[in-house]
Amino acid sequence: MQLCTDIDLLAFEPWLFRDAAFAAQVLSSGNGNLDGTSFVRTGGSFVDDHVGADCVITLTGDLTGCYPIVAAVNATSLVVSTLYEGLFPDIGEPVASDVGSGSNLSFVVRTFAPQRRIVSQVILGAAGVGGDDPSVSAGNMLVTPAIRHAAALGTLQLIYSALAAASDNPAELSLRADYYERQYRRALSRLRVQFDTNGDGVADVCKPLNIVNLVRE
Repeated sequence: MQLCTDIDLLAFEPWLFRDAAFAAQVLSSGNGNLDGTSFVRTGGSFVDDHVGADCVITLTGDLTGCYPIVAAVNATSLVVSTLYEGLFPDIGEPVASDVGSGSNLSFVVRTFAPQRRIVSQVILGAAGVGGDDPSVSAGNMLVTPAIRHAAALGTLQLIYSALAAASDNPAELSLRADYYERQYRRALSRLRVQFDTNGDGVADVCKPLNIVNLVRE
């Protein structure tokens, strides 16, 4: 179970999927044509490459940028959007916003799924998922905005730590890693994980994370 998406990371770092390519995994690449919010590749299959909603596509050329994938229409076509505050409303379907138009654009779809998985497992374990209490499970856990926020911060800390370790000039990357680590710890200290034990959509159990914060005297 993953507690945040690649798009959650994009909201913090608009160029992450271009600048942190070293730490990412490539799902798909090639060329395609963009018309507003519709991107159609000229060869290959997004289905075969496991590309779908919640992924991020990076384009080069006149429309250079990293854009959220709102939906996979079929094997060759995606709905993409600029990232704006109302893209994913609390109620209703996402409404994509025009990116632009271009032909024969190079694209790559990268993911930080391994890092997201590690952080998600840490949070799940700290919440007691997989422990002795059968009412506390991944299946009845409510993934709230606060949980997604914390998971994204922890993932960014892992990404920038990896980049700093591999860089010849790690100072700035280390500062970013330290920043996200502090924000991640602060988010965890405030987090209360909710569980819906009877399936009515309302939280019945609310638990703080089983994490000890050490304070240096």
